[in-house]
Amino acid sequence: MTLVDDARKVLERSGWREAQQAELARACRALVAKLRETCPDLVVGRPLKPSEVAGEIAVNPEDFRRILTMAAGAANAPRTVWSDSTNELLVEIAKIAIKIEEGLVHVQIPVACEETGPQTIGVSFATGSEADPAGLIFSTDTAPRGPSEIVEIWGEALVALAWTSLLKSVTTLADVAGSDHDGAGLIPAGFAASGNGVKLLVMARHEMDRVVK
Repeated sequence: MTLVDDARKVLERSGWREAQQAELARACRALVAKLRETCPDLVVGRPLKPSEVAGEIAVNPEDFRRILTMAAGAANAPRTVWSDSTNELLVEIAKIAIKIEEGLVHVQIPVACEETGPQTIGVSFATGSEADPAGLIFSTDTAPRGPSEIVEIWGEALVALAWTSLLKSVTTLADVAGSDHDGAGLIPAGFAASGNGVKLLVMARHEMDRVVK
């Protein structure tokens, strides 16, 4: 079973639908609009040429947490129960928290099951930072931090939940930040984490990846 398979299962469990993606996009547009008020040069105010790089979107920790929980499906499923044979796990989607520090994003997922009671599972992603850029390279442990009763059964799915939510957050923020000559949204080009939040570098698709809208 791969992380992609687990991510697909997570989306099925969360009931992710097009309406939720649209809601996430609206929230990201509102955030980008707010950021543009204080930083007019956030992105180039014209359609970009293929491979052209725009500006960085700087998001504070609380705004990024809000976007990430929406990406996890919090608006429609603030809490959900995962089932696998006789095993069940309550996942508090709306209470997911994040801690951001230099080159690290820690996703903290509140869960509960009969064997352990309420617990918090930690999934940490090593990312680039302003001092040490790494493009879009992310890495994480194969197993999250938490009680073995939970991690041994649900560990890969919880990592998949954190990764899927993080990926949806950055791709949606980039998509609504501007467009290219074909009318397609922008894509992420770099991600950096620090104590002040995250910075997402966005760009137009490459010539070979162009999508005509």
